[in-house]
Amino acid sequence: MKIKFSSILILITLISSASYAQKTNKFKMTKEVKQLIELGRDSIIKLALPLVDKNVSLENFSKTSVQSNGTEVYVAFSNPVMYLPLNTVFYDHVGVNLTTGSGYKSTVANPAGYNTQEKTPYYLQTESIKKNIAFICNAIDSFNYADIANFNGSMRILEKENHYNISVVSETQESWYKVKKVTGKMFDEGHAHLELPPITEDKQNTFKEVLFKE
Repeated sequence: MKIKFSSILILITLISSASYAQKTNKFKMTKEVKQLIELGRDSIIKLALPLVDKNVSLENFSKTSVQSNGTEVYVAFSNPVMYLPLNTVFYDHVGVNLTTGSGYKSTVANPAGYNTQEKTPYYLQTESIKKNIAFICNAIDSFNYADIANFNGSMRILEKENHYNISVVSETQESWYKVKKVTGKMFDEGHAHLELPPITEDKQNTFKEVLFKE
């Protein structure tokens, strides 16, 4: 299968909602979708991954989500927490629709809009990056690095010359911080509450995370 990739913003809502999606199988499934779901989570992810890129692996993503609306199966790969060195750009969100043969890739850059003539790389969290993330999380009172693997939301850490810019978006709040490189002192902290999306009745085209049997 050849996947046609796009950067259409509406597709990003699938991956953005994956962090908060309720796991459920309470929707009617077509025969084709049932056959895919019966393969199991791991098999579906293995099926979708090479369609993203033949050189990409699960090491490039810290979160995966298999979603369906009953007629389509969508696999989303993402990195909820990312550290970006100065003058870098990476793919952060990638999705593949196994039913329609479509997909998308989105990028994040430091500084915003930064680009190169080279092929955009996939993110890889090295030991050095892990140490930087731990340093920054320990500098922010509301974060515990030991729980970072269970973080639900989006955290972007952008390296600057003398400090780090941190933005955090959860389901109900957007926050931003700056942390000095040498001292780890936090400054310029801010928060803004986000309105919850309106509760609507389930519709056929609403994607939900699939619940697999253990």
